[in-house]
Amino acid sequence: MKKLSLSKKDWIYLSIIVVLLAGVIACSVFLGVSNSTNIFRDYYNNKCYAFKVENLNLAKGQIVFIGDSITDFCPLDEYYSDLDKATYNRGIGGDTTDGVLKRLQLSLFDIAPSKIVLMIGINDINGGKSNEYVLRNYEKILQQIKDKLPSTEVYCMSILSLNIHITDTIQSYHFQEKIKQVKLINPQIQTLAENFGYTYLDLFSLTIDENDNLKAEYTDDCLHLNSAGFTVWASLIKPYLA
Repeated sequence: MKKLSLSKKDWIYLSIIVVLLAGVIACSVFLGVSNSTNIFRDYYNNKCYAFKVENLNLAKGQIVFIGDSITDFCPLDEYYSDLDKATYNRGIGGDTTDGVLKRLQLSLFDIAPSKIVLMIGINDINGGKSNEYVLRNYEKILQQIKDKLPSTEVYCMSILSLNIHITDTIQSYHFQEKIKQVKLINPQIQTLAENFGYTYLDLFSLTIDENDNLKAEYTDDCLHLNSAGFTVWASLIKPYLA
């Protein structure tokens, strides 16, 4: 099979597209902008294409972070460069459990990582999906990983909370209901992970205030982690990756 290759100019063009679309995704998908579906589809497709190209030169047996924008926006090299294995970012802003299911081959199986860090589900919940729907997809994801990569270690991160104080009144009420849903689903994700012999890590509890909101010091909007939040995440997961 002929290998796919890009020129330096193509790489620059693709990188610009990805960065610009990431910003748009952050402002639209989570805040309910009406045309976010088309924006996300284009961003998703561009990211998957980038993964396909990257896979040609990536080493197997490394560490992959996979998820939505919380993962996508995390500069892994700033937090994990001291590990003895490389870390590859397979987050896509706006992604859901459905999206992860569709791209497991490109995101994981083609590069056969030794460890996987999975955080996914908040966009399903914010999009009105039930916990039962999310858990069915989550189980399918874990089952495919178990079938394709039986010796790979998997770390299932809890779904994070939201901060209702950085939004308007209507959005705050919406987020309050979603936080209740997240609190219910996280223990179920833990049970599911343990049933597969995987590790569940509770980042939710480490990042909330007394009212179960994502702490203001860990986010600059209402959902995405900032550098302080990523530091808490790294402090939790790094001992398992080292």
